[in-house]
Amino acid sequence: MEEMAPYIKNKTIVSEMFSEANLFQSYLDVEAALARAQASQGIIPTTAAEIISEKAKLELLNIQNVYDGLDKTGHPLVPLIWELDRICGEEAGGYIHWGATTQNITQTGKLLLIKKCHNSYLEDLGGLLHILGKLAKTTKDYAMPGRTHGQHAVPATFGYKVAVWIDELMRHVDRLQASEDRVFVAMLGGGAGTMASVGLEGLETQRLIGKELGLGSMT
Repeated sequence: MEEMAPYIKNKTIVSEMFSEANLFQSYLDVEAALARAQASQGIIPTTAAEIISEKAKLELLNIQNVYDGLDKTGHPLVPLIWELDRICGEEAGGYIHWGATTQNITQTGKLLLIKKCHNSYLEDLGGLLHILGKLAKTTKDYAMPGRTHGQHAVPATFGYKVAVWIDELMRHVDRLQASEDRVFVAMLGGGAGTMASVGLEGLETQRLIGKELGLGSMT
């Protein structure tokens, strides 16, 4: 079977990153991080956070129960919480999603997947820059016509053209990296983002969730 072109492979990788299973798992990862953060602050029991973290794995859930809940409610997160609640039991189930709202979990979870894609793009760009660097070096003396207004101009080299491509791509890398602190942030504002449901500890909880997940904090 003919090997796929790299850009098709990359598209496939990104599609897999945003699969239903990975999306659900990202939500579970945020719920677990929320529980651990709150336990470290004494908001919920440590044992509850440990159970939630242990059980927040998609393979442990009955996915059919989740599907049935989605059909019944049309809600993107509640059925997943119901199923996690079921397997965590009475000791820990009631502490899942403590003070949070749906948007807190789904947005932060999706950002985890977007960050994986972001890192994948940076890795691809790094590989491309490495290849272009070698190409620029080997073709630095390859003469070619320069170009202006759609016609030949003064002589140039192909290596110079490649160096221009490298400069453009490096600026793209700079833009992507410069966006990280603004884009990749965890959020925990509770209903309507007022922090009313999480209290004064909410800002610190938000910071701790971000630290758990490798994200920044909104504040």
